[in-house]
Amino acid sequence: MNRFFIIGGLLILVIGINAISCKNSNAETQGEDNNISAIENRIDSLFEKAVNDQEIPGAVALVKHDGKIIFHRAYGYKNRELGHQQDTMDIFRLASMTKGLTAVAILQLNEQGLLGLDDDIARYLPEFDDLMILDSVYQDSSFSGHRTDSRITIRQLLTHSSGIGYGFQNEEYNKLVLHHGVNEGFCQDNRTSRENTLKIASLPLLQEPGTGFIYSLSYDVLGTLIEVVSGLRYDEYIIKNLLSPLQMNDSYFIIPKDKRSQLVSVYEPSPDGKSLLPASYTDIEYPLMENREFYSGGADLCGTAENYTHFIQMIMNGGTYQGNRVLSEDSVRMMLAKQTPFDDGDADQGFSTWVTNSTGAENGFMSEGSFGFGGFFDTYGWADPNNNMNAILLLQMYPNNQVDIHGKYQHLVYELIHQIN
Repeated sequence: MNRFFIIGGLLILVIGINAISCKNSNAETQGEDNNISAIENRIDSLFEKAVNDQEIPGAVALVKHDGKIIFHRAYGYKNRELGHQQDTMDIFRLASMTKGLTAVAILQLNEQGLLGLDDDIARYLPEFDDLMILDSVYQDSSFSGHRTDSRITIRQLLTHSSGIGYGFQNEEYNKLVLHHGVNEGFCQDNRTSRENTLKIASLPLLQEPGTGFIYSLSYDVLGTLIEVVSGLRYDEYIIKNLLSPLQMNDSYFIIPKDKRSQLVSVYEPSPDGKSLLPASYTDIEYPLMENREFYSGGADLCGTAENYTHFIQMIMNGGTYQGNRVLSEDSVRMMLAKQTPFDDGDADQGFSTWVTNSTGAENGFMSEGSFGFGGFFDTYGWADPNNNMNAILLLQMYPNNQVDIHGKYQHLVYELIHQIN
């Protein structure tokens, strides 16, 4: 038989096998794409139903995998009364998600040798030199207390173990907050950060420093510490050293006039839980106040979902973003390490974030080492380094949604990521 016929036959056989192989490969790829599309459709259905049922006003959801955005959609309304639809570039009050940036700023100053994490805060803010622990609050809002046995350290402020509280979490403490005129963030007056911190220092502590976790105004104190040590006002420091290098160009403390149409309105569930009403909570206008001097280290940043993923991605990258070194790898490891001796269950307390431990990984979706940041107005973002992903879900509600929309979204995000992986 002619050798060219033999070779030709072999080539046809090889081409045929390759064609079958490519057909199977294309079918597998198409199947994977169909599965991904099906999960994305389920995410769409989740939010569209929640909007139609008036369980949430609107939302922006974003998922990143391998440093790239793979899902970014908006649902519902930024303003229901005006019929303004939600957009992916809308600006949300991030509230306590600000705390993550404050923690990074403190770690930056620690790297520069300008402060030590175990320093007594009174070394920089002497108003905390004389500390009392609350015993009783009286009818006239005076109080009795006893002297502390220890001092507040910067590390304790970073881990909410300073003994300072938040009024909205403790009725007795709130009487003192109101009586002394303490601003708990969302400032709408002309005081400075230092003036507010003096008022915080005039309150008694709720416990001995270092003995337990109490979510608190500690990050407002840290914001003032940043000002004292750096010589810059808090917002100026964050803009220069975090927002700019992280290219968070749509994140603001005061929203510019030409961007104000992007600020999302805040809503609350109606008393019967069947509809939504504009929020009765009054302290929501702070992003529009142009002439204030106090910027809360625990609450004041506003921004887009896409912008906040830059911050989370920087931490996932070990302190860099787009080639810019923002924080050292050692500081990132410290931020995500267990920082207290307390048994906190499914997650360990780092600096400004809870980090999923082995118990939490067994009990939930997140793998060990996952971490996240949440905010007062129903915002949340998290990262799962083991799955090389991070995700955001931003709403504007207070009280927060009553339908576990974050948990349902998280479940679908992990289905999406596992399909891709």
